[in-house]
Amino acid sequence: MKLTFFVLLKKLKKIIYIYDGHHMDLKLFLLQSINKISLPKDKKLIEYHDLLLFLASHPENIKINKLVDLEFHRIGHLVKSTKNHTKNLFLDTGLPYSSMITRFSHDLTQWMYQYPDCRIFIDSYDDLGLDLNTILKMTLPSVERDETTASLSNDDLLDALKVPKKDQLQFLLNELSTLNSKPLIKDYFWEALKLFIEIQGKNKTFSRSFNKAYISELFFQNQLVKKFDHLEIIHRQLPTAKILDETQKIDLISTIKKSLLLTLRETDPSTYMDESSLLFFELERGISIAIYGMQANRQLPLQSYIGYTLFKNGFPAAYGGSWIFGRAAMFGLNIFECFRGGESGYIMCQLLRVYKQVFKIEYFEVEPYQYGLDNPDGIKSGAFWFYHRYGFRPVNLKLNILANREIAKIKANPQYRSSSKTLLRFTESNIALHLDGPIPLKYLEVTKKITEMISREFHGNRNRAIEYCNQLILKHHNKPSFNENQKNVLEEVGLFCNAFKFYNQEQLNLIIQMIHSKPIDPYLYNTIINKLIQS
Repeated sequence: MKLTFFVLLKKLKKIIYIYDGHHMDLKLFLLQSINKISLPKDKKLIEYHDLLLFLASHPENIKINKLVDLEFHRIGHLVKSTKNHTKNLFLDTGLPYSSMITRFSHDLTQWMYQYPDCRIFIDSYDDLGLDLNTILKMTLPSVERDETTASLSNDDLLDALKVPKKDQLQFLLNELSTLNSKPLIKDYFWEALKLFIEIQGKNKTFSRSFNKAYISELFFQNQLVKKFDHLEIIHRQLPTAKILDETQKIDLISTIKKSLLLTLRETDPSTYMDESSLLFFELERGISIAIYGMQANRQLPLQSYIGYTLFKNGFPAAYGGSWIFGRAAMFGLNIFECFRGGESGYIMCQLLRVYKQVFKIEYFEVEPYQYGLDNPDGIKSGAFWFYHRYGFRPVNLKLNILANREIAKIKANPQYRSSSKTLLRFTESNIALHLDGPIPLKYLEVTKKITEMISREFHGNRNRAIEYCNQLILKHHNKPSFNENQKNVLEEVGLFCNAFKFYNQEQLNLIIQMIHSKPIDPYLYNTIINKLIQS
């Protein structure tokens, strides 16, 4: 059989997740063979690229690692030299020198506009989007607002305002930036505009192939770890966060943001990152994890939404976050597609390890979408059993009993598989990993109790409830006033504290500390919450 690209790719795909000496040699042979032939200009190249990403993050030896890097460079050269009429083949793939057409938030678009390794410009406006007349009426100098009353098209309005085509995106970004002090309003108008942008990589680093975080040492993989003691991993002492110099920190933040936008994704913690909260842990088997909180004006009430990016040998392999309140947290896991055949369970347990030990979490919950609700892939893959293997159980007692029955059937007959109907039933409840002690107070219990308190004590009058609760705290505050970010926290904790009657002197001191720490230090803030709840 002639060893064409298609044949070699098929063989490589068949053994990509097998780690032993024989298959290591075969992988090396297949890579060497592909390296000697021309790469195709079709979708098979994208498939090959994603197999290379897995090998790059799970290399068995230095030879494979170097060959993969050579192939990444070959792919980049091919895409760069591809003629315009075939470049759409690589649109939205994240390959070197490829383009994307998409929509992102104002803040992420602003970041990209200033980022040196890509160029961005307006592609189009969605027909269903809000017209620029409505938006610019909110931002233009008053003497120019008359231009927005003539019902001009977006392009005609920009012409009337003398904005050159090459400067139109920067103009719109600048105009919406005048609403930075009102981020929710800014977000509303930017989203309503439904502006599509084109993003082009200027060099190879703006790609999934070369978007890597700093690593101290390359880890060579001789097996994929599937069976391990998940509780031992979660409780294993966490190393001290690595101290990054300024260049390393800037590069890490850039890698985190690019890991999402190059896959057409965006999360609030990565876009609105509080860079001072960034922590980076180097762990075992080539895994490193960055966690980070959000800017004060983007934070959630009472909770701390702490995002993460997990790296495997420097390559971003997973992303998501945890919504933390005291010793309880909601948790979300997202593994990039080309890394899902690897050590998914081990990856999740390393993430739980970081959150558990940094924030003293004893109870994690996962929402049903992660294992099948409105998520056919979650049902097809039996994702519920993935979480169950690592200690997660349905919060609903009846569903927990059903899960135990299914486990008994599997033990009696290893060929047995839960039906789609049964797996869908499990999505009627959250699942939880309870590590130690009594079940801690959860955020949803807090909001429920606040609503009951407002109804009972203030007859549903929210404004009166906020004013009353704020005043109770302000009486115990030595300084004359709080800044704007602290005032937002004052409203949250005032309602919280009145609902739970946290009003002795020790508790009031902790409340004041919460108000000061939440905007600037999520780690200290959660420590104070724990003290308050236990007081």
